[in-house]
Amino acid sequence: MALDVNDGAQGSSKFSIQRVDSLNDVNSQVNRWQTQASTLPFRHPDRAWLAHNIAVCHMSRYKATRQKGDLDQAIVGYAEALLRGMDHPPMNILTFEHLTRALLTRFNDFGAREDLDHIISYFRHLSNLPLGVAGIKRLNVLYGLANVVRSRFEVEWRLEDIEDLIELLRHVITMVPPGTDDYRLIASDLANAWEKKYEQTDESEDLAEAISHYRAVLTSCPLDRDHPSRPFYLNNLAKVLTLRFERSGDLNDVKDAATLFQESLDLLDNEHPERMWVLMYLANVYHARFMQTDDSEGLAKAISRYREVLHLCPPDDENKDTLLRNLAFSLISRFKNFGRMDCLEEATSLYRAALRLCPRGHPRRQESLHGLALAMHLRCLRTHRIEDLEETIDLERETLALTPPGHPMRPLVLYNLSVILETQYTWTGNSDMAHIEEGIEHLYEAAKLVKSGRRIPRRILQLLAMNLLHRFRHHGADKDIADAINYFRTSISLIPEGHPDVSSMLSNFAGSLLFIFSRTGDAEHLEESIALYQSAVEYPFSSARDRLTAAYKWTVTAHATRHSSALTAYRKALYLLQRAIDLGPTVHNRHEYISGPDIEHIRSLSMDAASYAIESCAYEEAIEMLEQGRALLWSGMRSLRTPLDHLRGVDKSLADEFTEISQALEAIITTTHVRDLVHTPAGTDVDDVMIGRRDTFARDLAEKRRLSEELDKVVLRIQALPGFENFWRPIPFRHLQTAAVGGPVVIINLSEYRSDILIVRSNHPVVHIPTPTNFFDRITKLAHQLSETRKTHLLESKKYDRVLRQTLEELSELVGQPVANRLMELGIPEQSRIWLCPTSVLASLPIHAAGPISLHTNVKRYICDIYVCSYTPSLSALIASISRDLSGSRSGLQSLLIVGQPDKSLPGVDLETRGIECLVGSGSVTRITGKAATPENVIAHLPTHPWVHFACHGMLQPGRPFESSFLLQHNTHLTLLRIAKSHLPTAELAFLAACHTAELTEDGTPDEVLHLTAAMQFSGFRSVIGTMWAMVDEDGQDLSEYFYGKVFAAGAQVASYEKSARALRHATQKLRTEKGVSLERWVNFVHYGA
Repeated sequence: MALDVNDGAQGSSKFSIQRVDSLNDVNSQVNRWQTQASTLPFRHPDRAWLAHNIAVCHMSRYKATRQKGDLDQAIVGYAEALLRGMDHPPMNILTFEHLTRALLTRFNDFGAREDLDHIISYFRHLSNLPLGVAGIKRLNVLYGLANVVRSRFEVEWRLEDIEDLIELLRHVITMVPPGTDDYRLIASDLANAWEKKYEQTDESEDLAEAISHYRAVLTSCPLDRDHPSRPFYLNNLAKVLTLRFERSGDLNDVKDAATLFQESLDLLDNEHPERMWVLMYLANVYHARFMQTDDSEGLAKAISRYREVLHLCPPDDENKDTLLRNLAFSLISRFKNFGRMDCLEEATSLYRAALRLCPRGHPRRQESLHGLALAMHLRCLRTHRIEDLEETIDLERETLALTPPGHPMRPLVLYNLSVILETQYTWTGNSDMAHIEEGIEHLYEAAKLVKSGRRIPRRILQLLAMNLLHRFRHHGADKDIADAINYFRTSISLIPEGHPDVSSMLSNFAGSLLFIFSRTGDAEHLEESIALYQSAVEYPFSSARDRLTAAYKWTVTAHATRHSSALTAYRKALYLLQRAIDLGPTVHNRHEYISGPDIEHIRSLSMDAASYAIESCAYEEAIEMLEQGRALLWSGMRSLRTPLDHLRGVDKSLADEFTEISQALEAIITTTHVRDLVHTPAGTDVDDVMIGRRDTFARDLAEKRRLSEELDKVVLRIQALPGFENFWRPIPFRHLQTAAVGGPVVIINLSEYRSDILIVRSNHPVVHIPTPTNFFDRITKLAHQLSETRKTHLLESKKYDRVLRQTLEELSELVGQPVANRLMELGIPEQSRIWLCPTSVLASLPIHAAGPISLHTNVKRYICDIYVCSYTPSLSALIASISRDLSGSRSGLQSLLIVGQPDKSLPGVDLETRGIECLVGSGSVTRITGKAATPENVIAHLPTHPWVHFACHGMLQPGRPFESSFLLQHNTHLTLLRIAKSHLPTAELAFLAACHTAELTEDGTPDEVLHLTAAMQFSGFRSVIGTMWAMVDEDGQDLSEYFYGKVFAAGAQVASYEKSARALRHATQKLRTEKGVSLERWVNFVHYGA
């Protein structure tokens, strides 16, 4: 190979540098000159020339071998030549320039920070020399100086360096002819310098300068569309427009940015290496728009683009860590918006993968550390694992050590570390003030480093205010309160109009004022707090879930202080609760949200609202609120099946339009896929799980949103029709009262504030039964005790029998006896039908068997002996069950479907199903057993069989209620969700002789009543018989014999599902008297519906 060792040196011919063809030649020249130098006196002038030539050879050898020793020797040689001085002034200037660039090479290649200041000093000295005599262009020296100043800024983050860089580039650009590629390059550098200055100062003027210079590249220097640099300049302008959007929220900026990125994409071939980066920038735009506008579809686009970028990224790309972090952060946003733990778990794995690509010393390690700390902290808030919190603190402390003062990330890191420290303070019982003091110190520093106008500064001030209030709790300094209020007001004044953070920030301020009110008693603080909560609730640009949180806090405040706005707060909160749940596109997503820890405290909202209304003697409103805030998953789907007979008679096309859209919407809501994201295990190659992944959540979300908007428009048109003004609005009490047409409905409201029993009768005022003050605690203890005993003791356990008996006795005292007494006072005769509508954990207790109860005799009876008891999840569910009866029902059995799946543990199933067939008559029965008992076959037969009897295993899925199921042939499952998707308008009676069919899973949502019995009722069955826990196999045969024998006693022609409640009561009584079964075996069976 030929090595160019000619650096422009001129001198006597005996020292001239010759072209060489190999490293051996270079070595020979070095040896020759070193030998010559050794023969000369120390002060001989030729030694300078020889030192220079030796340095040139070392530099040439370094370029070929990358051996640092050669580079160091070159620097020493150039320095020696300058110190000795050559008898040729231009050569001295050239040597000085070579020394400067050699030092720059050492910095660039080996990160020798100590060289930076020397390099800048040497470049400045060079710029003042007569460079022309040495053939050096002043432009090159000044531009080199600018680049080194930029390098020092990126190491030390000093504002004076970026200001110096701007002045240098302003001078350099005057030395370049406009319209040339060099001009555009320097103009872009100048724009980038202004952008960097903006990151330091947060001054809008600096950002405006950056935008102006980037625009100048595109407008003042017109480019052909085919120019290879045009995409680069388009991207630069789009990125700063995105920055301005994040600051101001001006949608025009984000639209322009998206247009510019798209133009850049259009100019790049599919194989162009820059294409993936433009896709990433476009994804950043979508994500930024989401952060400012809560646009969930924009977030879905961002996630999709980030995945596409990772698919395009070569495995060994040095910037892959950035792509992983971007995808992770977008998934964090989805987690925050929808509460999806799978998104948080994947984000955590992605951040860990990014951190593995950034070992110690990597320039972006702090970014991966910070992202992982963010994800870990969010997970801590869900899991409450103290060891996770300690790891999180360690991660963010390491991040802080890597972000010195002046680093653009430092304010964000200081803020996040303070957030984590506040969590630690809370977890340690608000006792260790060291965490708060450290947080305050960090937040003061962060506040000084940034100014107004950005998301983080607003939050810095809010957190600082809250930490000051924590300190006030301990030390009582009035200055802390005054400063806290001032910081809160300042932070709120900085929020741009239309920003989604408004509700949460107003709510935080309101909570702090409430705390101050509790300390000072100043009513003005209470009134301002209430007003702030109301503003937060009514702010239309924040998410429904943020507004719900504010509404809930408003209810707590107003309830506790007996504020006149309490009922208003509850109404708005209940409305927002349904809205927040409906954000999830599928029932799985909705259940995940409603059962998650984020709204654990809100799940009692309707019961608390009812308790306040009851205290005000507003019983009808209490019932309306209970109906509006319970069984929300069922009521949301039931609303899509609203009867349209009346509407069809008025406007058939409008009814058909509502039906078409609602059916499409229900298909999405009841879709069967549960997850579209999979947790990425630590150490897994993230590409393996990301490539080809379908974001079904985003697809469902977009389609659900589109259909919901269409349906809302149709509903408005329906409500405009005379007589349909209340269509699809919360059901008023006068209509809810029709649920009691067949007998009283006993609603038992359980709330920490107060608990009450309400009796609803048709065409009569609501009757109120007060309860003892310890009712809530006793019922909660009963439910827990019964549940825990059942977990640890099998059927027929003496321990469980004893606990169950004690539970029924206490239920008799608390509920059964007071209800029976009042019903008798109201003239409701014994053996009448009544319906029980329990709330909260009461739904898991066998209230129908409360006893013993005595009424004017010494005979001890259970309440189900005195009245024929049925359950209903809600008044709406009962109305749906009896609605056909009100318009005239069909009498007599049409056909009965028997589904049986015998196995070794259920040997009596065959006898049970054959016995039913004998009782009913084979001409009216279809039996599906054994191999024929598949989910598909059962679903296919349900529409043509108004009655159905299941005799098989019932499977409970804790935490996943929609996956609870009947176990059929070959271990296939007929799930709760699949049943709920059925629409069976002619269905009448379902007997579920299987375990757990009316048992609630322990997911913290008893008021959602998510079990197989409720699913059968929702799908159309008027009456459903289920089991509260596991059942004994032989009970199925005995109970069905007694039950169907009673129903068909007068013949099949007069058999009716309306007799099912009495028939079940008859059958369980016979189990008790003739079979002598244990308490738990007959109490197990319950009746739902008409």
